[in-house]
Amino acid sequence: MDAGSKLWDAIPIRVKDPTTEQVEKATAAETAANAQVQQNAHGPGIYLDRDHAETMLKKASDVLRQLRDDQSITQSLERMKSAAEDPVSVAFTKAATWNDGQPGAFAYGAGHVRLEILYLEELSRRLKEALGQTCQNDQEAGKTLGGITQEGEA
Repeated sequence: MDAGSKLWDAIPIRVKDPTTEQVEKATAAETAANAQVQQNAHGPGIYLDRDHAETMLKKASDVLRQLRDDQSITQSLERMKSAAEDPVSVAFTKAATWNDGQPGAFAYGAGHVRLEILYLEELSRRLKEALGQTCQNDQEAGKTLGGITQEGEA
């Protein structure tokens, strides 16, 4: 192997994809918008009985699982390339995906799915917390038990 090929090994080559860049910017904006909504949502609270909260958590988890499955499809549509370089195909692709940083129909749909996922993740987190099903509670219980180990642990 010569010194020239070792030099090339040390230089990363990246391709800048404007669509991916737009999707990343939209995702960041959607996450920030969701965080702002969640921050403003602190109010007197909602009271649920345990059965209702558990049912809501199960339904939210089911919908979240389906949305995550659908997300790969919506992201593919959002990032699709034009079938041909003719004016009609290019215009359709721009209208469906991204046109100069503005989301088209498929990009809006993908963004909506991302926002729904963020919403359901937050709802699930809060329901789990209300039901006492959080990792924090598990860690605190572990600290309370002290040096006791589970079966199979050393």
